[in-house]
Amino acid sequence: MTAVLPATTTLAAVDLDRTLIYSAAAAGGTGGLRVVEHLDGAPLSYATPASWALLTELAGRARLVPVTTRTAAQYGRVRLPVVPRYALCGNGGVLLADGVRDPGWDAWAAGVAADAAPLPELLALLAPAAGEPWVRTVRAAEDLFCYLVAHARDAIPAGWLADTAAAAAAAGATLSVQGRKVYVVPAGLSKAAGLLRLRRLLTGDGAAPRLLCAGDSLLDAPMLLAADSAVRPAHGELHEQGWTGARVAVTAATGAAAGEEIVRWLLARA
Repeated sequence: MTAVLPATTTLAAVDLDRTLIYSAAAAGGTGGLRVVEHLDGAPLSYATPASWALLTELAGRARLVPVTTRTAAQYGRVRLPVVPRYALCGNGGVLLADGVRDPGWDAWAAGVAADAAPLPELLALLAPAAGEPWVRTVRAAEDLFCYLVAHARDAIPAGWLADTAAAAAAAGATLSVQGRKVYVVPAGLSKAAGLLRLRRLLTGDGAAPRLLCAGDSLLDAPMLLAADSAVRPAHGELHEQGWTGARVAVTAATGAAAGEEIVRWLLARA
């Protein structure tokens, strides 16, 4: 990759799920919403029509960079009104440039993840729960981290979460709960690390562009703190913990309406 961004460029780095796009449950209902993702032919994720339209305007004013914990394949299901040139998947561990996976980035991510326990050991933190009635599936993702999907968020035992979080920390990893999903990710493999590395690669020795960020989960927190200005929705993991930062705004709305408010917030500052 070569330096392509002038110092006047703004990077708008945005988490996807429960920040920009929403499941039917997280959206607060699907009435009047636009479908932005299908799975096996069925609607899966939504956004407000205004949010959809304003994303095009935002992409015209700033370099829009989706930053998601989704795998590259899962990200590929999302249909935005513009196709961002760069996207960070796998919690910052996978870079897509014009839709093509960057092998040099893969090597960097593997080195970062190596600071934690090996992936089989991280997977072993979740695997014993696979047979429990509240668990839908346990999987590894991008050979970098693993996650558990529950049948319902309320079904995840609080004691199990606390014990697994402690075990993950001892293994050099971070546990994050996003809806029905429980992620165990090497601590060094973060959205913030990936995003800041991308910004350095895009600007070379030039002045770093202004960074605007949006996200809702514990995995987004370092990225929000690294931004020049950031916003989070009034729902999700960070909101439940009362998390905030000196340069982090909070939406007034929740659900899909918060996603629209976030796009408007970014647009006003880009």
